[in-house]
Order: sequence, then C-alpha cells, then structure tokens
Amino acid sequence: MKVDFIVLAAGKGKRMGQGDLPKVLLPLAGRPIAQHLLDTISSMKEAAVRMVVGYQASKVKSSLKVKRNTKWVIQKNQLGTAHAVKQAVPLLRKGSIAVVLYGDVPLVSLKTIKSLIRVTTSKSIGVLTFQTENPKGYGRIIRDNNKNIATIIEEKDASLAEKAIKEVNSGIISIHSSMLGPLLKKINNKNAAKEYYLTDIVSTALKEGISSIPLRLDNGNELLGANTPLELHNLERIYQTNLANKLINGGIGVADSNRIDIRGSLNAGKGSFIDINNIFEGEVEIGKRVEIGPNCFIKNSKIMEGAIIKPNTVIEDSIVGPNSKVGPFARIRGGTKLDASTELGNFVEANRSQVGALTKAKHLAYLGDTTTGASVNIGAGTITCNYDGKNKNKTKLEDGVFVGSNTSIVAPVTLSQGSYTGAGSVITKNVPRDSLAIGRAKQTNIKRKRN
Repeated sequence: MKVDFIVLAAGKGKRMGQGDLPKVLLPLAGRPIAQHLLDTISSMKEAAVRMVVGYQASKVKSSLKVKRNTKWVIQKNQLGTAHAVKQAVPLLRKGSIAVVLYGDVPLVSLKTIKSLIRVTTSKSIGVLTFQTENPKGYGRIIRDNNKNIATIIEEKDASLAEKAIKEVNSGIISIHSSMLGPLLKKINNKNAAKEYYLTDIVSTALKEGISSIPLRLDNGNELLGANTPLELHNLERIYQTNLANKLINGGIGVADSNRIDIRGSLNAGKGSFIDINNIFEGEVEIGKRVEIGPNCFIKNSKIMEGAIIKPNTVIEDSIVGPNSKVGPFARIRGGTKLDASTELGNFVEANRSQVGALTKAKHLAYLGDTTTGASVNIGAGTITCNYDGKNKNKTKLEDGVFVGSNTSIVAPVTLSQGSYTGAGSVITKNVPRDSLAIGRAKQTNIKRKRN
C-alpha cells in the first residue's frame, strides 16, 4: 500500500516565545520537534513525505534530516490547516492513502498510524481522536447515531455544551488521495478565525456520502502537541518518562524515571544501573552491569561491561573499557580510550589519550595527547604539558611506568618501560628503561633572621 504523509510545518509558533525560531525546530530531547515525527514515519515501507513549510522555509529545510522520498511544499500564506494540506495535493501519488500529520505533534507512534490507515476505505475517512479531562484548545468530536463522526467543532465556534465534550480531535486524518482534493475545494472559511479548517472535511464529506470513522485513543499522550512553552515542557517529560520506562522494562535499573534525560539514543545492557540526574546525549552505548552514579553527563561514548562511573563525571566522545572506574568529578573527552580495568579518579582529566589496562591516575591529574602502556601509576598533581603555544605534542608512558606526585611531563617525551620520576619533577627529556628521573631544583634552606 502506498502512503503519502503530509506533514504540516509552516507555522511560526508565536506563543512559544522562542524568538524567530520556527516552532517545528524547537528542541525536544536534543532534536527538533519535527525530526522525531520524521524519524518515525521514515521507517514505513513504500511511504513518501510531503513537507508543507512556510515560515523560514529555508531554515526548516536545512535543519531537518529527511529521506529521498521527501518533497517540500511552500505555503506562502498561512490560511489554515485545510489550505496547508491543499498545497500538497498536486504532489500526492495516484492510488495512495494520504495521512495528514503535524510537525509539532512528535510522539505519535507508527503503530497508531497503521491502525488509522486500516480503518480508511474508499468511502470513509479515518480520524484520530483521544479522550482528555482537559479538552481546552481542541476541536470537539460530535458523533452521530452510528457512533461515526458527524462534525468537529473548533473551540472558538463551540457552544458551552459542546465545550464540555471530552473526546477531541488530534487533527490527524487518513484519506484516499483521490478524495482529498475535491473535498478540500468545498471547504470555506466562514468561522471565527476566518481560516480554512481541515476539521470541516468531516461535515463536507458527510454531504457526499463519505463517513468519518473515529479511532479513539484513551491515552492521548502520543497525540499531544506544543503550542506554548508549558506544553513543550510537558512533551519533554512525557518523552523522557517513556524512554526511562523502556529501559526499566528491558532490565536496566533507573533510580528515578523523572530524573534522567536522553537527548539522542541510549542502548544499555541488562543489569546496569543509572542513578538520578544523568544526561545522555548523542549516541551512547552502555554494556551489561554498568553503574552510572548521579549527576553524570555522557555524550557520544561507549561504556563497556562492568564499568563504574562515579558521581559528577563527564565523558564525551570516548570509550571506557570493561571493569574500569572513572570519577568522581572526572572528565574524559576528545576520543580518549580507556582499556580494561583502568582507574581515573577524582579531578582527573584525559583528552585525546589512550590509557592502558590496569593503569591508575587516582587524583588531580591531566593527561593530554598521552599514550600509556599497561599498569602505569600516575601520581596526584601530575600533568602532561602537551601544548607549546603552537602545537599539541605527544607523551608516551610505557608499561609499568611510575610517575611521582606533582610531576610535570613536558611533551614530546617518552618514559620507557619500568622508569620512575621523583615527586615534584619537571621532565623534559626521555627517560630510559628502569631509570629514575629527578628534575627539580636543589633544595636550599635559608635560616630566618629575627629582629
């Protein structure tokens, strides 16, 4: 079956208070609102997308990732939803079913869309509705004696009795594309807003002998849109709670589903545990039996099996090896890779570095552009001085190196296998194997003069 999705994304969103940014580009879980919807429908086979844009159309086009089967439609003047859909009609494929969606209604599921398509026939329109205790702002569903939809009344035009109705219109419909154009031509703008409402297609179709079949969802969370900052906030919380519940149902411990944010994708192995106030951004992978302490930020990284990430740790674009321990208050970034059973402790930073198995830097160290071998010990206060004002230079610490506390290692330099540095040294030259390097000023004691 051919399905043509018409996605309405032309509005400005004046009530959102976000300056000049089009509403469909406002962030939801780190991505534009409309991107969530596009990602959902792009997985449907034989489907095409017609994006109706208007306000800042070029910015919307450049900001959204779409597939090849997407065509852009310009709505120069925003004259209502029926007018917007009408702009896309010439691009619909013959024999397809058209599904009208909204760029600011991002959480609708593919399962729901497919269910709506199934109730659509050559003599009926599928209309997605939901039940809500707070119907304010939505068009009310008026049913006939056969429980089909007789008409949809927008709130601006509704009577007090009609406003009390709890079943409301999501705005999402499915219809055979051959029927859509002729019905849209018969819709007028004789209403309080002087707009061409897509909701009027129901009463228009009824006059032509075409019924409107409702598909009602008792839980309408996936059909909620964002017309105000508060509604966008509520969408964010619904989205994040859904993701947290999915993790929990998959065997991952989550301390509090209300205090986790996933701004991208998170794949986690069974037996792992995520404490409160953690943010995951981009593509993050967590292995089995990983422990993530509170208040961590992890972006585009892989945390391998058995690793422990202690509180207040930042990990970006890096790999943490199996059974490693990182933090608290550590920062790992720049493509750093930690091998198995490494330990980078409190206030340790590693940037663009490779850290060998069983290597430890337990306190207050900076490893920049550094490669370590296995079983290296890096004392507190150690820094690799990798920047000379023009270039980033490399430091190499071979297997079994012991770096004394408060050592400054001035790159480029190599400390060979089994070598040592004395505490407080400044190392500027290569250190041979199994040698002790001491590079510090001779201590001088000057007796205090008393008056």
